[in-house]
Amino acid sequence: MKNSKKILLTFLATAILILVFNACKKNDTSLEGPKGKQKIEIYLNDDPALHLSKVLVDVRYIEVKVDTGVIHHDDEYYDEDHDGDEDHHDHDKYGKWDTLSVTPRVYDLLKLKNGSDTLIANGYANAGKISKIRITLGNNNTVWIDSTHSFPLVLCDNKPYIYVKVKSGNIQSMPGGQSRIRIDFDVAKSIDFEDNNYCFEPKLKCYSDDNTGKIEGKVSPRDARAIVKIYNNTDTAFGIPEDDGDFKVKGLKPATYNVLFKATAPYADSLITNVKVQAGQETKLQKVVLHR
Repeated sequence: MKNSKKILLTFLATAILILVFNACKKNDTSLEGPKGKQKIEIYLNDDPALHLSKVLVDVRYIEVKVDTGVIHHDDEYYDEDHDGDEDHHDHDKYGKWDTLSVTPRVYDLLKLKNGSDTLIANGYANAGKISKIRITLGNNNTVWIDSTHSFPLVLCDNKPYIYVKVKSGNIQSMPGGQSRIRIDFDVAKSIDFEDNNYCFEPKLKCYSDDNTGKIEGKVSPRDARAIVKIYNNTDTAFGIPEDDGDFKVKGLKPATYNVLFKATAPYADSLITNVKVQAGQETKLQKVVLHR
């Protein structure tokens, strides 16, 4: 009889604990976020410029353009928005701008290499299809050609806004309904040198880890000061190895690439062909040793 009572009390206590746990879980909406909102993270990394030592960019604000309509247009519709797009307004027929949380600061883009990236903005925006990102720059933009010589980096069109188109495949869905977008900053194509002045016309693209791949490896010796060029008939990307020779290039479209290790004399170049990159995967190369 005593054992039966003991078992009954244990059962009741367990049942009460389960009910309390489930009630608390239902009341905990911290993972869901505010109703009608979506959580967004934006990361920045760099496709490096080979002839510069620093590129300092002054980021002030970051916004996302969200189509909050019941029917969301496809990506081709957004790609043709140059005919009627009014991005300088708070909203137009393509969506409404939402400001994300960002700490204004100056970023050295050339530090964001070899797989390194940095969280530049996060926060909640209206639920809907994200079609664009707008980055507002300040005036404290500088380019360094070596450790002692720097020059102002003026905006080519005198407009402080950078626009980046976001396709559906560029958005990575994370746990808890969170969205992650990665931006690749092609510094080499973003800086022009004219009339003894450096002019800044940013070239950026969005990508998702789910739909792109990576190539990583190691090259030696350090004295060769190798540059890694990854290319095929349609795309080209660069990597500058760390002091220990490690390199990683992200955001590559699934395809077959050549990987060229461009060495400094007296070392000879080395080429690896038919390197396959698959979506969501990392292709690891064997260590490359350059010879004289």
